[in-house]
Amino acid sequence: MTSKQVFEFELAADVVIVTPHGPFMEFRDNDIRNAYNEAYRLLSEPGMRHLLMDFSQLDYFGSTFIGILFRLARKARNNSGDSALCHLSSNMRDMMKTLMLLENPKIDFAFKSYPTREAALQQLAEVSRLLTET
Repeated sequence: MTSKQVFEFELAADVVIVTPHGPFMEFRDNDIRNAYNEAYRLLSEPGMRHLLMDFSQLDYFGSTFIGILFRLARKARNNSGDSALCHLSSNMRDMMKTLMLLENPKIDFAFKSYPTREAALQQLAEVSRLLTET
């Protein structure tokens, strides 16, 4: 039996794209930790700036995942980058809004959600363009 990967990783320009594959309860703690470490390592590579979480393969996540999402987003911010989410299910969107983490103008750090990966990548490319102009 082949074990399923916790995350799939792709790199696009200065963006690390992370696609979770299934609820964390399906994975061993060690596999989750290794997947997080790999995502963090990729965000630490020279030239990598942004994080894009693509939820097209997932329709629910819990508090463990929120913690990982925050730590990876903080790393992107430390890179002078941004974080974006795409393909959020309505359940995930509701949970993020309840936790006041989604598009909340009252806090200085909130995630932005996009309907597609392309829309998110376009926005992150615009952020990069603005950062290089300053």
